[in-house]
Amino acid sequence: MNFYDWLINTMYGLPPVGLNPRQRPMRVLAVGISRSGTESLREALHEVGFRHTFHGFDTIIPPCSLEATYKLLRKKYNTSSGDNEHTERLTAEDFDTVLSDCVGVSDLFAAEFAVELIHAYPDAKVILNTRSDLDAWYRSMEQTMGYFDKNPIDWDWCKSWFSAELFWVRQTMCRTMMPKFFRDNFASNGKWVYKQHVALIRGLGLPKERLLEWSVEDGWEPLCRFLDTQVPQSEFPRGNPPKAWAEKIETTMKVYHERAVRNMVICGGIFVGLASCIAWMCPRTMVI
Repeated sequence: MNFYDWLINTMYGLPPVGLNPRQRPMRVLAVGISRSGTESLREALHEVGFRHTFHGFDTIIPPCSLEATYKLLRKKYNTSSGDNEHTERLTAEDFDTVLSDCVGVSDLFAAEFAVELIHAYPDAKVILNTRSDLDAWYRSMEQTMGYFDKNPIDWDWCKSWFSAELFWVRQTMCRTMMPKFFRDNFASNGKWVYKQHVALIRGLGLPKERLLEWSVEDGWEPLCRFLDTQVPQSEFPRGNPPKAWAEKIETTMKVYHERAVRNMVICGGIFVGLASCIAWMCPRTMVI
């Protein structure tokens, strides 16, 4: 561990999340990028018995796994060797520090580590969830995950240094995962990264009994046939529209922001108190 990592872990280390050791095998890897029906698919997987399937919200919502996710990102991108060795660096044991006993994983976490997850869990089935309208996908990403594509020096940036959770949101999502996955800028590179990601998964040459390319419009039947489950009688889950996504993130972030403001006030009070003590003592020292 270098000095920088030691420093941020010392200053912003979160209490360890109580993870259950893996007792069930990983069964489904839904490696499509966010806003490709990831929430609908997660809810559908839950309905047919694949519970719990990890989603991006599990990364951020308490007890959050942002710090552990950052460590996986560091391990991945600190590798200087070729792709074949690169995929072997992260093991199932590494991923289980985040995924715990989950039987499925989806959303940007799954897309970011798609190749590594496929190697780490060789018996898991792979779903490449796609979206037919690339422009609609891009707009949806702008309205949601675009929240993490910016890291301006503003009031929120200032507050992030006074809350461990806000710090890890910035460190993991804004400074690492989003820029790494989207080659420094989603706004400029989002569409071609999407196409490249789909091509990458197709190019792995997985057998058809292990890989399903699927979109929400396909509904239950091909999904259940692939997973060997019964087709539910219920309507396919509707998903997570941008407004609902924003409200969910805002509710979570509000707690973190309030904690940051509280800590800023405490730190400010301590600083003022120390400054007052020094100012009171210095003249007396000079007189003596």
